[in-house]
Amino acid sequence: MKSFLVSGLADQNYRIKVNLLAISPDHAIKVFKQKYPKAEDIYVIQNLFRARK
Repeated sequence: MKSFLVSGLADQNYRIKVNLLAISPDHAIKVFKQKYPKAEDIYVIQNLFRARK
């Protein structure tokens, strides 16, 4: 399982960012929707420039 940073609008003016453990980005979005059912504009923030160790 990997850690994903998922962001979504809870109300029209309030954005939530949560780190979730999931198998894939699609699964992370599904978990976020279960946790916050009224959230809109949900997406996964990727760390494309993170240094590999």
